[in-house]
Amino acid sequence: MEEKKKNTKQKNKYKILNPKTDIVFQMLFSSANEEVTKGLISALIDKEITNIELELNKQLLGKRIDDKIGVVDLRARLNNNIECEIEMQMIYSENFIPRLLFYWSKIYSNQLKKAQKYNELNKVISIAIINEDIKEFKDLKAHSKWQIREEKNTYKILTDKLEIHIITIPKAIKEYKENKKNKENKLLQWMIFLNEPECVEVDEIMKENREIKEAKVTLRELSKDEENQRIAELREKHILDTQDIYETGLNEGLKKGEKIGEKKGETKGKIEAKRKIAKKLLDKEIPIEQIIEITELTKEEILEIKNKNNYKI
Repeated sequence: MEEKKKNTKQKNKYKILNPKTDIVFQMLFSSANEEVTKGLISALIDKEITNIELELNKQLLGKRIDDKIGVVDLRARLNNNIECEIEMQMIYSENFIPRLLFYWSKIYSNQLKKAQKYNELNKVISIAIINEDIKEFKDLKAHSKWQIREEKNTYKILTDKLEIHIITIPKAIKEYKENKKNKENKLLQWMIFLNEPECVEVDEIMKENREIKEAKVTLRELSKDEENQRIAELREKHILDTQDIYETGLNEGLKKGEKIGEKKGETKGKIEAKRKIAKKLLDKEIPIEQIIEITELTKEEILEIKNKNNYKI
């Protein structure tokens, strides 16, 4: 009996990572077994996935680090002929739609190699999961699908090569709870899991949804790792700081951020902790620009760690 109590305490010792944090989302669906990631994407695009190949290099441009420009959270090739990228966004910003189109266009255009023909380009699906309601979408359901259609004859689609899915988590939760039939909707089930993986609803969903059950197991394993906890905390702090900048005024926030960044006096222990986190992220093949954003180390410091450990990134 005493041993059972001890084991229970050990299980509750760690904090479950928040899968809505982009870096945790990336860890989870990159390290989970193939069926979990297939289950998620299949639910999001309402299409059967027979084959999936995860793309480890998620950099599209690699020139800027602000607001994750040029870095996607999850890249995959589906059924050998569909390119897919997924973004997990905690905050909705005014540049969200332009950035989403930019991501789609880079993936589409980067496919074309020398001597290839335009008709060899694969379909590209962009998926954005947003942790906020979008006021411009207030009359739409939680999941909206976008394509290029003729203005007057909206049933006419110019091409099936472009497909964009936008899912808002708050609306998805509301839809899940307001209608009993919606509880069978796998897309809504995934949004419940992402929002609060340890809630009672997820325990019920797991009885029927094998992929979500496996995702929860993987998330718990990731959560036991202290370095993963530190990485997630740093990323969440950055997201909160970014949100604060938008709320208090972008220019004021940037000035404040620069002043804070200029302050010295970090202890050797804190710097060493950041270097350990950078090494952990390099192990996971996270792009250097995103490591800079998470750890606040300089590019030179990260390259030093990379070269010291002979990483081939």
